[in-house]
Amino acid sequence: MDRGAGKVPLAVGGLPLFGHLLGLVRGRAVFLQGLRTGGDIVEMRLGRRSFYVLNAPEAIHEVLVTQSGKFSKGMLFDRVRPYIGNGLATSDGTFHLRQRRALQPAFHRERITRYAETLAVVAEQRVGRWRTGRTLAMEREMRELAVAMMLPTLFPSADGSGTGRTVEELGARVGEDLGILVRGVLRATVLPPALAELPTPGRREFLASAASLRRLAEAAVRQARRSPQHDGVLALMLTHEDGMSDEEACDELLTLLVAGVETTGTTLAWALHSLARDPQAADRMHDEAWAAGPGPATPAALPYTTRFVQEVLRLYQPLWFMGRRALEAVRIGRYEIPEGAEVVYSAATLHRDPACFPDPLRFDPDRWLAKPEKSLPRGTYLPFGAGNRKCIGDGFAWAEMLAVLATVTTRWHLHPTPGHRVRAVADAQIRPDALPMSVTPRTTH
Repeated sequence: MDRGAGKVPLAVGGLPLFGHLLGLVRGRAVFLQGLRTGGDIVEMRLGRRSFYVLNAPEAIHEVLVTQSGKFSKGMLFDRVRPYIGNGLATSDGTFHLRQRRALQPAFHRERITRYAETLAVVAEQRVGRWRTGRTLAMEREMRELAVAMMLPTLFPSADGSGTGRTVEELGARVGEDLGILVRGVLRATVLPPALAELPTPGRREFLASAASLRRLAEAAVRQARRSPQHDGVLALMLTHEDGMSDEEACDELLTLLVAGVETTGTTLAWALHSLARDPQAADRMHDEAWAAGPGPATPAALPYTTRFVQEVLRLYQPLWFMGRRALEAVRIGRYEIPEGAEVVYSAATLHRDPACFPDPLRFDPDRWLAKPEKSLPRGTYLPFGAGNRKCIGDGFAWAEMLAVLATVTTRWHLHPTPGHRVRAVADAQIRPDALPMSVTPRTTH
């Protein structure tokens, strides 16, 4: 370690025995936002455990990209691994590289372009079921739509087959069980092990949901092994050249659902919340979708809608923190991070830092015209992470979100429920607690 490296300062406000645990439990995202005033890196203590919080974009880039080989996934992923397995999100080293290479072909640009037509059909079918005058729980609608769009990716030819029915069952349960699962993992990460493992009703519900998801995923893999589909993601898992076992395929299936349903569904819910509050933006997106005409919903075809999604991912970033573990002593900037230390960062608070984004609480899609994403300093905007751990499905998520927003804005006006105040809840993600809306048809061109 360089002699010039200093010790990371301790964040203010800690208590004996508890450290900063009470502040984090009372308001997770707000607490982490407050830590940004403490410097580029600050030490946070949860009980006796220390976590090093990265606040500076340069420090985050060092950990995620420049010195990524000196870090493993860390405590959060240790906690989730027993429940979703050793999939792409939780694995490390050569095994992670092997699994990523096996799945990469499923998310190539050409394949996503082929999926785009199917995504548009699914979005049209689901959004077409909405009825005038009915109050819709949009946070649930978007989660269910995210599941419905994931299924053709996993099983493009499975409609009506045993495989399709098995995964439909998985999709029907994933929203409820997945939310319980991820909140339970978060609790296990934040609380000391002795408290996290107490057999409370919440803990028992968490274990039951984890077991249920695992059984359904195992059934889907067994069914796909008996009657493989030749162009789906699961088929690639089972047939790639290194050979993936049923257990490995099950782990990856659960990982794809965890990563692809909750975050996309939450982002779409925030997008509809923003649209309902800004009818002019909705009109602009409606006109753009009509002008683009039929065809894949791409950033090139829908530039304003793309900027709108960029702004949703900035202001309403669903993941309030992510972590890594130092495999050796590392110097980050002017600070020394000891071997074995847990390092965390919050894209949600980074995206609201006025030093990075002027007037950060103002929702303005056109800020991306003045300063495109590629012009930002490294580590400033991280909606899908960075480096060799960047989300493998970011292109697919973009295709989903553009397809949904183009479909919604060409068909419907969105109306928030009068008197309802949308609250942001930070449990597993920063999500709207409830998003009741009604819809009325748009006049066609």
